[in-house]
Amino acid sequence: MKNILTVFRKEFYRVISDKRLVFTAIILPGLAIYFMYSLLGNVVNDRIEENQNHKMVIYEVNLPTEFKAYLDSQGVVAEYESIGNLSTDELNQLVLNGDADLVMMFTEDFYNELQVYDPLDTELPDFKMIYNPGEDKSSIAFNQMHYWAEQYRKFISLERYGVESKIFTINEGMTASDYQVRNEEKEMGKALSQLLPMLLIMFLFSGAMSIGPDSIAGEKERGTIATLLVTPIKRSEIAIGKVLSLSVISLFSATSSFVGILFGLQNLMQDTDFDLTIYGVNDFGTLFAVILVTVLFIVGLISVISAYAKSIKEASLLIMPVYFVSIAIGMTTMMSGEPATSTILYALPIYSSVHMIIAVLTFEIATASFLVMIFSNLLYVSILIFVLNKFFQSEKIMFSK
Repeated sequence: MKNILTVFRKEFYRVISDKRLVFTAIILPGLAIYFMYSLLGNVVNDRIEENQNHKMVIYEVNLPTEFKAYLDSQGVVAEYESIGNLSTDELNQLVLNGDADLVMMFTEDFYNELQVYDPLDTELPDFKMIYNPGEDKSSIAFNQMHYWAEQYRKFISLERYGVESKIFTINEGMTASDYQVRNEEKEMGKALSQLLPMLLIMFLFSGAMSIGPDSIAGEKERGTIATLLVTPIKRSEIAIGKVLSLSVISLFSATSSFVGILFGLQNLMQDTDFDLTIYGVNDFGTLFAVILVTVLFIVGLISVISAYAKSIKEASLLIMPVYFVSIAIGMTTMMSGEPATSTILYALPIYSSVHMIIAVLTFEIATASFLVMIFSNLLYVSILIFVLNKFFQSEKIMFSK
């Protein structure tokens, strides 16, 4: 027992006395989980709050003032626009583009028909609602207005007859395709964007993590970095060479994973209309450019962390929180499947990559956002290479034990 306690004290003191080990092995995991869950929680709450506070944009024709007054009395927040001379195709395009959340069309005598309603009538007053099931705000507007129309029906029938009665109908005799306006290609892209960005970021990091720490921290641990640094090669050239080598290998790994994901999804979704041909050469070229600059950033970051760490184990521990946060950012797309609209947000590393992938998949690429994303990532890579070169110049860092 005494020997066991002696070994225990020795190993326990070795860890506790090393501030870096205490931070990476004990404090850092808890902080990483806290920040990851906080990030996810904030994103989910922001998404819910955004939908709750959204003011519905409804294009209407012959909306009864009595029905509108009832909606106002129930606190329904909406902006009503008159259809005017807009054609059906123009209305459908407004809904597809997200400029209109809902279209409501009443007959001119709808309210008068309600006034003379007879329970024996076989043909009831009817009004139509058109929406886009592929857009969250449009679906929410349709469901909300359908609910309040049903409440209005109950209110009128109870007030007049004392019992609930079906005194009007909604989209009577219409199939879903008649009142749903949808862009199937965009819907498919949106479905992909809820999963693919997270998987891509995960595989990009996994590929870089599998070789990055061993390439720098591993050589420090084995002592071979000393031999490399005394060769007649500039240390800056060694740093850049390592980053480029790791980037190419990580890119191969990411490309392989990406191809595997696409064809795997195609086999998984055999019973659906999943079709990769909806994307053209430009789309895949843009996606490749996004993956390339993201790989460069990830490799640069992992290289800096590996150069700072004393061993592979320490490097892996320091990288894991960054990995978790990146996965959390990728997971946020599962809540929306929509790209960020603010151009300035595309200057944020990883976040910009995730949302640019979504933009490509949903056919919503903005040239300005793409350029900001590319050049900001290249700037970050330059800074990381500069820091890595400074680390390589430092004897204290490169020969730390």
